[in-house]
Amino acid sequence: MRQRTWKRTISGLITGILALSAVPSLASAQETLNFRVLKDGEPIGYEKVVITPTATGRTVTVDTLTDVRVLFLKFHYDHQRTEQWHGNKLVAVETTTNDDGTHYNWQASYAADCYQLAGKGVGKREACDGAWPLTLWLEDITTKTDLYSVINAEPYAVKIEKVGTENVRIENRETPATHYIMSGDVQRDLWYGTDNKLLKTSFKRKGYDIDFIRVDAMTLQK
Repeated sequence: MRQRTWKRTISGLITGILALSAVPSLASAQETLNFRVLKDGEPIGYEKVVITPTATGRTVTVDTLTDVRVLFLKFHYDHQRTEQWHGNKLVAVETTTNDDGTHYNWQASYAADCYQLAGKGVGKREACDGAWPLTLWLEDITTKTDLYSVINAEPYAVKIEKVGTENVRIENRETPATHYIMSGDVQRDLWYGTDNKLLKTSFKRKGYDIDFIRVDAMTLQK
């Protein structure tokens, strides 16, 4: 009897270990997108997007910092954002931003296409236009015509057109990408990879060419 009990105990332990090993680790599935920020080709900062799976969807944290002085102009932008997603639906956003010395923070919560937004420097808003913040890391944003600023929640009306498939230079490699042009209240050139994540965006700020280009973590530290 003792031998049978011992065998059943060992068998149960093995079964439990195998069952645990079959469960995917959320931590191991975490993905980080690193971007170098360039002004006229020179590095001025970074953006880091961390995508963490949850039981119902994902949590996305965005950390952006640019800091450079050009003559009498100072580019200082310090932004943190947390996005909560259920499946592919955005359900909540929280941001904190220092934009050249002006501070903003706001929160938005969604129920389907309707959302409520309130915070410091942005007032309050309720709308059902399905607008997203200008969160560019995911290619799904190219289906949107209503957006709002991640800084001060200013509403934007945009048009996004698909240019086609082309190669974009990432980490000294020619990488296949889908190119889009955003026009209207916001102008952006956007390139997305085969993973539907942002590879590069280009735009003008204060007359200068600004690029966000995806790099690996080691490159970002150089």
